[in-house]
Amino acid sequence: MINKNILIFIIFIISSKTYAIDILTGQDSLEFHGYFRGGLGSSESGATQAKFQAPGARAKYRLGNEPETNMELQLTYTYDMKEPENENSHVQGIIMLDGFKHHGESNSFTVDNLAQGYLSFNNFFNNEIKLWVGRRYYDRKSIHIMNHYWLNPGQRSQAGAGIEDINTGSGKLDIALFRYEDDFDINGTSHLINSTSIDTRWHDLNINDNLKLTLWAGLSLRHANDDLNYEDKSGYGLGGWLDHKHLNIKNTSVIIYQTGSAITQADFNPNPIREDKGWELDNATALEISNTLTYESLPDHSIQWTLLYRHEDHGFTENTDFSWYSTGARPIFYFSKHINLAFEAGIDYVDDEVNNRNGTLTKLSTVLQISADRGLKSRPVLRFFVTLAEWSDELKGLIGHFPGNAPYANDTQGWTVGAQAEVWW
Repeated sequence: MINKNILIFIIFIISSKTYAIDILTGQDSLEFHGYFRGGLGSSESGATQAKFQAPGARAKYRLGNEPETNMELQLTYTYDMKEPENENSHVQGIIMLDGFKHHGESNSFTVDNLAQGYLSFNNFFNNEIKLWVGRRYYDRKSIHIMNHYWLNPGQRSQAGAGIEDINTGSGKLDIALFRYEDDFDINGTSHLINSTSIDTRWHDLNINDNLKLTLWAGLSLRHANDDLNYEDKSGYGLGGWLDHKHLNIKNTSVIIYQTGSAITQADFNPNPIREDKGWELDNATALEISNTLTYESLPDHSIQWTLLYRHEDHGFTENTDFSWYSTGARPIFYFSKHINLAFEAGIDYVDDEVNNRNGTLTKLSTVLQISADRGLKSRPVLRFFVTLAEWSDELKGLIGHFPGNAPYANDTQGWTVGAQAEVWW
């Protein structure tokens, strides 16, 4: 096995060119893409860099708060059909391996998980429609400064299949089917539950020149498990989002409602919630509302701001509700093309009836950045950060104690310092 430091060095050398590598000519092409995020950091007394995330919250404000290594390596093969009557038609195959480890576990870091592996047939019908089958990241929707994926049905699925860009006269329709495998242990005994979901999106509905609407609906079936006496459980989801773009402003407003087995376990785990985790699926619901604004006035500054509310009802008659309120912003001030100063402030409040606790987490990071260019998402970027965090007494022991030997289990405040590199190509 290649030493991880040598592998990271190779990736940085390859990714120093921001375009894909085309090694074949004619009808075939092969491109190499990827992503890397990692670095070093520490907490008080040289302990492992702590992660500051409110208990029960699905995400955290990420700048200066990512004690982890994450890498994705992707090969994309494209075969151009070169048909005179349909010049854009092509077949594409994608293979991606990934790896993820928190600090304190990085000695065992490998890039050996099949994150994506699928085949797509593009623009074969009416010069628009796309057919695909396999495992893929399927049109993931997220809030960038939190890395919060509020819709992410494909990642970590067993496999899927779908059709995209069906012209409906007004907008376009995407339909996808996913199969999931939930492999877990209870009291030392291994169990496997299968589930199936359908994801439909009616998108590119033009409200006006600057405003587009997407409507979403999903159906889910969690299949029975006789060993656990789990019955078939179903659920559905409804929602939509408005994307507004005008001059330097981008704004996305979202509302998502889910019931039963349509409620996923986590941002990066699309498996349905389970009874052994304290859910009654027949009555469980989740509602999420968010707004994210991005404003870039280049060459001077950028900012992204988000406001989020999520409410979960675990489906019981008492002590069943969990609420997560969050707001945060990341302003960036550019001194030159390659040097800028970023700040990120975030406040999370959780009201957890299930575990009889509530409290607030406040996090602030100051980051000097060296990047390829101006822009909120300009990569590659090298960061040097200082992060401060403070949380309520009721959350003591639940924040700042992870990963590794992070030292703040008995505190209500903490700090970290370090450096991080992030690149995609």
